Amino acid sequence: MELNTENNLPVVAIVGRPNVGKSSLFNVIMKKRISIVHEESGVTRDRVSMPTQWQDKPFLLIDTGGLGVFSKQKKKVEMFDGLIRDQLMVSVEDADLVIVVTDITAGVTEMDREVCKYLRSKEKKMIIACNKTDNPDLEDQVDIFGSLGGEELLPISCFHKRNIFDLLDVVAKNIPQVEGDSLEDPDLKIAVAGRPNAGKSSIINRLLGHDRVIVSEVAGTTRDAVDIPFTYEDEFGESSNGMLIDTAGVKQRKKVDNLVDMFSMMRTEEAVSRASVVFFVLDIAEGITLNDKKICSMIIKAGRPCIIIGNKWDLYKGKKKKDDVIEDIRRELPFLSYAPLLLVSAKDGTAFEKVLPLALEISEQAKINVPTALLNQVLQDMTARTPPPSTGKGWFKIYYATQIENPPAKFVIFCNKKNYLQKSYIGFIEKNIRNAFGLTGVPIEIILRERTHVQDKYREDGGLPGHVKEKFAEKKQKDRWRSKKYRRKNRR
Repeated sequence: MELNTENNLPVVAIVGRPNVGKSSLFNVIMKKRISIVHEESGVTRDRVSMPTQWQDKPFLLIDTGGLGVFSKQKKKVEMFDGLIRDQLMVSVEDADLVIVVTDITAGVTEMDREVCKYLRSKEKKMIIACNKTDNPDLEDQVDIFGSLGGEELLPISCFHKRNIFDLLDVVAKNIPQVEGDSLEDPDLKIAVAGRPNAGKSSIINRLLGHDRVIVSEVAGTTRDAVDIPFTYEDEFGESSNGMLIDTAGVKQRKKVDNLVDMFSMMRTEEAVSRASVVFFVLDIAEGITLNDKKICSMIIKAGRPCIIIGNKWDLYKGKKKKDDVIEDIRRELPFLSYAPLLLVSAKDGTAFEKVLPLALEISEQAKINVPTALLNQVLQDMTARTPPPSTGKGWFKIYYATQIENPPAKFVIFCNKKNYLQKSYIGFIEKNIRNAFGLTGVPIEIILRERTHVQDKYREDGGLPGHVKEKFAEKKQKDRWRSKKYRRKNRR
C-alpha cells in the first residue's frame, strides 16, 4: 500500500534565522501551541506543518528550523545545521508564499540578507514580517528592512498579537483559492512513539518513501510532534486522508534536565492521546528497558489502540529465532498483550508491507459498537460453558451488559455483587469478548456495576419512571427526618 504526501493546498512557509520568533508566529496563527517555543536557539529542527485557513482560503502553514549559517561555508557550524538546511530547502521549493521573520530590535543582519538572497534566486514571493515590534515607536525602523525585498513589509508582535490579522490578509491575497474541503479531519491518525534513538523517524521515512523528517544517530533529534498528512487508497480503491505523527523520544523523568525536553514529552503525550492508532517502537537490539515500560503505561492510560513494532530486526536476523524474540517482548510487556507485534527493519524495509494494512484494520476495529443483544448472547454462552467460580461469599451473576465507549472498548456489566467475582475471571471475560468480536489491538475495559431490584424491573426503559423516582425521594426524606443526627442538629 503506497502513501502519497502530495497536498493540493497552497503552501506558506515561515523562514528566518534562529530565535526571531518563527515558531511563535506559527503558534499564534494556529491559535494553539504546536511548535515548541524557547529562548534557546535551534529548538525547531524538523519542518512542522498544519492546515489552516483565512478569508475562506485554506493553506498549509509550515514552521521551519532556523539556520546558524545558511550557505555552505567553510565555517564551524552546528551539527544539525546541514540537516535543517535540507528540510528548509524542500519547504521553500514547495512554497507558494514565504513569510520571512526578522527581529526589528536587531536590525538587518547578514543572515537575513542571505536568506532573502536565496529566496529571490528561487523567485519566491516574500512577505517580510518584522517581529518584536511590541513598542509602536519601533515601527519607524521598519523601512530599513525594505532592502531585503519582498512584496509586503509589516511590523508585527507575536507576544502582543499585533498586526497578525493584517499579515494574514496579505497571505490570503497572495495565495490561490482551492476547491473542495481540504481541512477535513483525517480518517487515520498514527502516532509513532518510543524511547530516543529507537528508529521512529526512520520508520516514518520508510513508510513515506522519502526523507520527510530528520534522522540522526544522536538521541533526541526530534523535539516537536511533527504532523505529516498523507493520502492512501483503501481496499475498495477509494482515497482517504491520514496523518503520521512523529514524536520526540520519551526519556526517563530523571533525565529530563531542561524545558525543551519537558515540552517535547508533553507534545508526545498529547500526540498519543489524539491518535487513532499508536505505533509503539522498540529497539530490539537493546531489549526492553524501564523507559519502554513507561511508554507502555502512557499508551494504556490514554486507552489507544496499539501496534508494537520491534525495529532493527536486521541486526538479529539469523542470530536469534523470531519466536524467541517475540516471547521475550511479550513477557516484558504483559499489559500490551492485546497489541499485535511486528518485527521490522527500517533500514532494509523488512515486513513494512504489513504495517499500514494492520493499522487500517485496527482503526476499523476501534470503531465497532457491539449490539447489546449480541453481547449478552456471547456472555450467556460463556457463563453456560464456564460458570464464574465461587469466592466463598457467594456466586457471581451477570444480569446483562452493554458497550458505552470505543476506544477504549468499555463494557458495563450489571451484576449481583462485585466482590463475588474472582479477578482472574475478568480476564476470561475480556478474552471471550475480544475473540467474539475481533477487537484486535483495541484495549478493553470492563466496568462492574451492582444492580438493585428496581433496576432489574425497569432496565429496559433506560431509567426509572417518574412515580418511582418520587417514591424513592419521599422515602429518602422520611429517613432523613427520622435520623437522630437530623433531630439533634435541628432541635431548638
